[in-house]
Amino acid sequence: MTGKFNLNIEFMKYRALSLVIMLWFVTCSIFLFINMPFIYTSVVQILNVQHDIKMSLGEISDNYLLIIRYLQSFFIRDMQTTLPINNVVKVHFGDVKRLILLNNVFMVVMTPLLIKLLIKLRKTHLLWIFKSSFKQIYGCFVFIFVFAIIDFNDAFIYFHKILFRNNDWIFNAKKEPIIILFPDQYFMIGFAFIFIFVTVFYLMLLRFINKSKQ
Repeated sequence: MTGKFNLNIEFMKYRALSLVIMLWFVTCSIFLFINMPFIYTSVVQILNVQHDIKMSLGEISDNYLLIIRYLQSFFIRDMQTTLPINNVVKVHFGDVKRLILLNNVFMVVMTPLLIKLLIKLRKTHLLWIFKSSFKQIYGCFVFIFVFAIIDFNDAFIYFHKILFRNNDWIFNAKKEPIIILFPDQYFMIGFAFIFIFVTVFYLMLLRFINKSKQ
């Protein structure tokens, strides 16, 4: 009985580790995506956002960089942009800032810890133990991605309701024109980007695990 209990504890431990690694993959992918402004400017050009908001591509790009710098800095208190900002915008982007900072802190803290742990598990030939649980966690991730792709608009709204406890994320383009800078298609591409990179990281880790058994 005790042996079975200990086995369940070990299984839960490796499943938890698999979840942490998957979250690390996601945070790394989010960091990469928001820090690749050429993806954003490409989307803006394709959708001709500059026509809708009456700004040049250069001005839109500058505003994006200012917003991203604000979202990722502990030291910048106020968001700078050439577009008018009301209290609704300030509150929502403040909420987004806290999530982005949490994302980046998790990524920075976990990167050396997980790399050290994976190397240690490989040296002790224990890396293969959580291969099954890691596949299960990735399967859940794929399920969420498929759900979002089938009806991205509903999924987008649902994720907002989970992440934000208020309705300040609902913008009116006339009152809060900054929303025009971030079309839904940009977030859809972002979600696909995260899925692709997480999948690449996942396959790389599986290869790393398989090599550890040799």
